[in-house]
Parts: sequence; C-alpha cells; structure tokens
Amino acid sequence: MCPQRKATQSKQERLQERFDKGLQLLIALSEEGVPIVVEGLKDITALRGLGLPGPIHTLSGHNIVSLADELADNHRLLILFDFDRRGGQLTRYLTRQLEGRGVNILHKERHQLRRAFCWRVRVIEGLKHMDNSPKGTKF
Repeated sequence: MCPQRKATQSKQERLQERFDKGLQLLIALSEEGVPIVVEGLKDITALRGLGLPGPIHTLSGHNIVSLADELADNHRLLILFDFDRRGGQLTRYLTRQLEGRGVNILHKERHQLRRAFCWRVRVIEGLKHMDNSPKGTKF
C-alpha cells in the first residue's frame, strides 16, 4: 500500500479491506477445490453460508490421527481451526501428522486469513455473523 493511501484511510477502513481480501482468498481457495479442515459442524455451516463450494472436512467425530489418515490422499490442504490457543495447538498437531504423510499444508494462506479475520472473529463460526462481505458471497 502506498504511503499516501495509508494516510487517507482510517485504521478501520484498512482492517475492513484486509477482511474483505481474506474472504476473497478463502472463496478462491474453495473454488480451486482445496479441501478445508475446520473444528466443528457450526464452522462448516458458517463457511457454506459464505458461499464456499469446495470440500470442507471437520475434526468433530474424529481424533487427529484418524482425520490425518482420512486426509492423507490430498495434495494441498488448508487447516482453518479457530484462532485461539486450542485452535493453534490442534493446527500444529494436525500439521505434523499430515506433513508426515506428504500433504502440503497452506501455511501462508492460513496466516493471511488469521491476520484478516482475527481482529473481528476468534472462532470460524463467527464468520456467519459478518454482514460486510465482498461481492459474490452469499449469506
């Protein structure tokens, strides 16, 4: 972002712009068919409400090792657990399990999404309450 643009935008506007870009990134990854892994069923409902058409898997009903076995045949994968302490721990553990099985985890994208979303929501299911969505999303 150029210095003049930074000076004219408020912090709130910059954060909203980052949030919108995060939603666009998430939708683009889903449209490419990149599987997304979330913690629970409410997270799936929230992501489907955003219009994500791609595969979404949940940790609910599995343990980490059995989920990693189930997802081991994917080439690329986005782990989108909550942005709290427990979500971070689960992300690290599942990442180790999947990378040991040869799956490419999209770390950079998760970091971008965390930066885009965590100032407004700490849990993924909170995305369903966002009404300032970029064009093309459905609520």
